[in-house]
Amino acid sequence: MISIDEFAGIFRLPKTRLQKAFKKDSLVKMPGGRRGIPPASLRSYFSKKGVDYSFRVIAHINLKGGTGKTTSTISAAARAAQYGFKTCILDMDSQANASLAFDLMPAEDEPIFSDIWQNPNEMVMGSLSRIDDDLYILPSSLENSLLDINLMNPVSQKNAVNGVCEVIGKNGFDLVMIDCPPSLGTAVISTICAADILVIPVCCDPFSIKGLEFTIREVASICDTFHLDAPKIHILLTKFDKRLAISANSLNEISSAYPDHLIPFPIRTSSEYAKMLDRHQTVFLRSGKSRAKTDYDRYVRYLLDFDNDL
Repeated sequence: MISIDEFAGIFRLPKTRLQKAFKKDSLVKMPGGRRGIPPASLRSYFSKKGVDYSFRVIAHINLKGGTGKTTSTISAAARAAQYGFKTCILDMDSQANASLAFDLMPAEDEPIFSDIWQNPNEMVMGSLSRIDDDLYILPSSLENSLLDINLMNPVSQKNAVNGVCEVIGKNGFDLVMIDCPPSLGTAVISTICAADILVIPVCCDPFSIKGLEFTIREVASICDTFHLDAPKIHILLTKFDKRLAISANSLNEISSAYPDHLIPFPIRTSSEYAKMLDRHQTVFLRSGKSRAKTDYDRYVRYLLDFDNDL
């Protein structure tokens, strides 16, 4: 939940103005004597300001591992939920890092994507696990690696993830955030077919940039194969350290090669992500200011088309 003080700082608004905008009885007591704004109240506030809460599917994808896909997925999903977007994380990675991050690894008898994709209308909603208000996850496990066998049919590849997302959208969700595995398997192909927006997290090293080039090329090829309009592509520079020449060089290289795709601010390196994941939390559950919170808050507002003058 976002406190009045944090909200005022993000949007540079007087606290007295916010207290008038949000009735006192609608605020929630938070630790430390702070007052928090419930997601439903923020949704009402932002809707009146023109923020679009229509359903969309956003996937974090890079065919190279270790670029920050999972951290970006869970951080963005948690913040979006605090801003009033009813959000579902779809964990498509058989390593299940997003599920592990919330300590929500499924039991052997609990369904995952590989169990439900053929019958989404009956199975999807009962398979979601609640994380917090307006935040849910479809957990993953090693069995999702079987998707490379189960989705061999091109029609299944095209429709599997899209069918699950459609059911989630029809049941009141505003946003699906997909965490993809670092490979060009059928889970990734099906995700590309379903996504409205693809975000490619990239680290500041030559191998990640090579993975970026390969990913963009394969996305175009897959959309061409299935006769689909290409999703919007954003590039998110992660683990950025301005003190290192390699970070500056990577930023310059990517901004020169992909000026229309690069998100205009990077995610700076921070030890906070590892600390919070060890507690099975995201950075948005801690109080106070932090580099990690600032960076992913800006990223979410950019991703969801917030106007900074709201």
